[in-house]
Amino acid sequence: MKFNLDYYKGSDLYSDGGIENEILEYTEKFSEEEFSKIFEKDIRWPVFYYLTGLRKNIINWYPMKKEASVLEIGAGMGSITSELCKKAGKVVAVELSKRRATAIANRNRAQENLEIMVGNLNDIKFQEKFDYITLIGVLEYAPLYTNTQNPFEDFLAHIKQFLKPDGKLLIAIENKLGMKYFAGAPEDHHNMRYYGIEGYENKQTAQTFGKKELQELLAKVGLKQTKFYYPLPDYKLPNCIFSDEFLPDESSIKDYRFYYYEGSQIEFDEKKAYTETIKNGVFDIFANSFFVEASSKKIKTKIDLKNTHLMPVEKTAERFYQM
Repeated sequence: MKFNLDYYKGSDLYSDGGIENEILEYTEKFSEEEFSKIFEKDIRWPVFYYLTGLRKNIINWYPMKKEASVLEIGAGMGSITSELCKKAGKVVAVELSKRRATAIANRNRAQENLEIMVGNLNDIKFQEKFDYITLIGVLEYAPLYTNTQNPFEDFLAHIKQFLKPDGKLLIAIENKLGMKYFAGAPEDHHNMRYYGIEGYENKQTAQTFGKKELQELLAKVGLKQTKFYYPLPDYKLPNCIFSDEFLPDESSIKDYRFYYYEGSQIEFDEKKAYTETIKNGVFDIFANSFFVEASSKKIKTKIDLKNTHLMPVEKTAERFYQM
């Protein structure tokens, strides 16, 4: 593993507060295989969110060639980095925060195919192009780090230059028309009910997109070939993945688990509402999150989701779920 500070400017511009120091200590004392021991005593949401193995479910089903190169943008505290290292030949993880990057390093001490680069993506010069670029919970924050009139489009255009001609951009993001938001769950980035559904008043802040909007945005930068997948309950803690070729049916949706943040005021039964979208063929429009393959070339990925749509949920996670 290589820890690259060449582009670090000496200060971390964002954090979730002091609890990040505690999480960093956990990554120093425990291996990823031992994180479940932490949850026996500390089940605070940030601790669980950053360290749970459920986060890997957003990528562990996706096939990559063993020799593939991956650029992970906005790697956070390394929730999926080790999984990428297992799947690909080389991984470059970019993270703006040195503290978070240190957590990534702690979790991946034995990974020989990993380079962690600390700094702003806009400042970094790459000597190669990549087979895959991942934006897992990153695209929505583009206006915070791309100071232009069209930050989402310009951010995507910037990173596209790092893709090989037949490379794929992999995006995980909330759907602003997700069923959980209609049910009353607060918008993830602004903590206000119905905020994304009603449209974002401030266009220069974090925001998400509906399916059609996201397709159009990607097409503007030449990524016209897209394939959508639908993680439930969302991309953050998925326990099932669907696609347009493998959608849930009315009976199976009853088996899936949905979670809400403490204090959420939920107005109706999300499972029952999803049943109606399935009956009417519009499940994809109201899925809580998207996982998107985007490319300038035809996408030939073939995935049998029948064996991956139900994924393990850690026992300690059940307090966050509505059954």
